Amino acid sequence: MKQINGLRIAGKLTMLALAVLVIAAVCLTPSEMTSTIAMSDIGVTIDGEAVVFQSGYGKPFIDANNRTLVPLRGVMESFGATVTWNNPTRTAIIEKDGVTVQVPIGQAYILVNGVRVTNDTSAVIKDDRAYLPIRVVLEAFGAGVSWDAVNRIVVVRTDGTVVEDPTDPKQGEGISRAGELNAMWISYLEYMEMPKDKAGFEAAVDKMLDQCVDLGMNAVIVHARSHCDAMYPSEYFPWSSFASGQQGVDPGYDPFAYMIAAAHQRGLEFHAWLNPYRVTGYGCNWDQVAVSNPAKVWLSDNNPSNDRWVLFHRGEYYLNPAVPQVRQMIVDGVREIVAQYDVDGIHFDDYFYPSVNDNDSSLCFDKPEYDVSGSTLSIANWRRQNVNMLVKDVYAAVKQIDANVEFGISPAGNVDRLRDNTVYFVDIDTWLASPGYVDYIMPQLYWGFERRDASGNIAPYAYENNLKTWINLVAKGNAKLYIGLNMANAGTKVTDNNPVSEWLRYDDIIARQVLTARATGKVDGFAFFRYAIFNKSEAQSEVANLVEVLKKP
Repeated sequence: MKQINGLRIAGKLTMLALAVLVIAAVCLTPSEMTSTIAMSDIGVTIDGEAVVFQSGYGKPFIDANNRTLVPLRGVMESFGATVTWNNPTRTAIIEKDGVTVQVPIGQAYILVNGVRVTNDTSAVIKDDRAYLPIRVVLEAFGAGVSWDAVNRIVVVRTDGTVVEDPTDPKQGEGISRAGELNAMWISYLEYMEMPKDKAGFEAAVDKMLDQCVDLGMNAVIVHARSHCDAMYPSEYFPWSSFASGQQGVDPGYDPFAYMIAAAHQRGLEFHAWLNPYRVTGYGCNWDQVAVSNPAKVWLSDNNPSNDRWVLFHRGEYYLNPAVPQVRQMIVDGVREIVAQYDVDGIHFDDYFYPSVNDNDSSLCFDKPEYDVSGSTLSIANWRRQNVNMLVKDVYAAVKQIDANVEFGISPAGNVDRLRDNTVYFVDIDTWLASPGYVDYIMPQLYWGFERRDASGNIAPYAYENNLKTWINLVAKGNAKLYIGLNMANAGTKVTDNNPVSEWLRYDDIIARQVLTARATGKVDGFAFFRYAIFNKSEAQSEVANLVEVLKKP
């Protein structure tokens, strides 16, 4: 189990603005960006030297297109370039070593010695100042530009090299255990059936964890935040109703701390499970949301600027993934868990964007934010960028505190559906090919071996086909592959386009799924949904066969 060594605050450079009118945007790609509402903790270094900005004329901030904006003249003069402003043409002009770069306001391109170079954002005027895409400018002079997500520094190298952040651990680095992960998901649905008094809750936890050990588990993945709430005392979110019986009411003790200690006493890893965007849903309707919940605060504080930080969509409320302040709150909520508790991992599941319809104004979700963002991305890729920034920020926050804490995501298992442009907007291809996103991916492969499509053929997402798909995806990088399996299918009439459901004809499907994955040599472990299902009568034969496999790895 990892040991808390205290919160290590990464070095930050306080940024003050230079006494000029021209300010520039550090346009980092979604895989390099991190978002924040902070106005003064973004630094710039050039060849290892911090750029010092004088006060008086603006500060760094995040724009509507999710770009970090920093003073241009201070950066460019430290870089050795000269900067002038052509007011009639509304163009910034930067010169160095015979290279002239012109950056016109409102255009998604720059001119390098008269040659047009396209960019993914455009210069804008804000508060009578010009904000320019500094990255593409610096690269035009042959410099390399990268983003140190942990220390929140734009790193510039005049020799053109791009420095990989030495403080940013590689996927899975520092994470080790003896053998494969065998984890039990314990959700808020379990909490709903548990006593709300301290003695009763703790007794139920003890019984539950004892059974997890008996079942051959070595880890539990436990809900810390399911509905914009907290199973622990939080600075950002109200107490969960699943802790006290009413959201916002202190249960009088820390159930989260007890669960962690009880798990570790039994040799179980403890991974904190969070749903980042969900506010309401099954088990928590709007009337049950506390007045102290940030979602209700924003909608009732008579401040129209934050009314769209929470969105009502298809009958439920969600935090708005497009809002930097929302993303920062989610990151801060993760940070406080890792800093204050001896958790072994942070875990997100498949709940990201809900299903949207951009042709229907009542179902287009965050399209109004896209429409005013000025983004040159498609709306689908803009939404993926919003999720990417959150994921990368969470990863950086976790690793800043303790590199040994795992961060991973359990997305829905159908890859074609994940790549759809109407739902989820999870960029699994970037996450798995690039460092700094996830230590592991845990696709929910909830279909049997014989799942058929409408034509009667074995479906691409039938277990073995889907397993191969995910193995190939993970091979693009260094993330670990865990597989999520669903005990809720056991002994039930699952629709699988067979005359008789596979799950009614066999009682060893999940056991065979584990054995099949092990045989590839490419799978690092499993998680099983969910604890209460393991006690259902129709699942007992399947459970017994699985336990035999788990206890004989």
